[in-house]
Amino acid sequence: MHTSFRNQEYNKSPAFVIHNAFVKEHCEQLIELYKDKTHSAKHQEGDKIVSSEEENSPRKSEICWVNDEATYRRCWEMMKVANHMAGWNMDITTQEQLQFTKYEGEGKYDWHVDGYSDQIANRRFGFDSPKNLRETNAANLIDTTRKLSCSVLLNDNFSGGEFDTAYLDVDPLELKKQEIKPKQGDMIFFPSYLPHRVRPVRVGTRYSLVLWFAGPPLT
Repeated sequence: MHTSFRNQEYNKSPAFVIHNAFVKEHCEQLIELYKDKTHSAKHQEGDKIVSSEEENSPRKSEICWVNDEATYRRCWEMMKVANHMAGWNMDITTQEQLQFTKYEGEGKYDWHVDGYSDQIANRRFGFDSPKNLRETNAANLIDTTRKLSCSVLLNDNFSGGEFDTAYLDVDPLELKKQEIKPKQGDMIFFPSYLPHRVRPVRVGTRYSLVLWFAGPPLT
């Protein structure tokens, strides 16, 4: 399999794309395996949880959770490459569960961040379901924060559903938005505190994998 790299200058964004990280057969296998197992997704804002089914929800999508060792290994390998090539060099010690996401019928995810990486976001353990991103019931996530996020595009036979980032450019000082145009099998990596969105899907269904990599809080 041929894997190619494009740096941040190409994307005009703090995100980093690895092209052809997943072969077509692997992408289509994941779609077939999980597309009929999804349920309504939720969006967390502080201590508030909003369902995709609620009116004016920023998130309109369906998800399910993936347990596949080969897919986890591939994501971990590519994360190490992106972390090095992009120059982040973040201390990553573990990863969260893989999420399979389906966007259809104007499915979208408005501007949001996946988490913050400082001491305030440091996760504490609790046996109950987490009420916010500062809590976890997974032992491997104790005393960690989300540091790098990843999105794997599993298909590209749809319209709409563009992936955008927003960031502050200092030369000159201005807020910039940048569309990233991945193809099937491409992986987008970015710091978890980077604002991003998925625009509404107009035709077809958009399938992706989402994964978060964690480690000690930034100091």
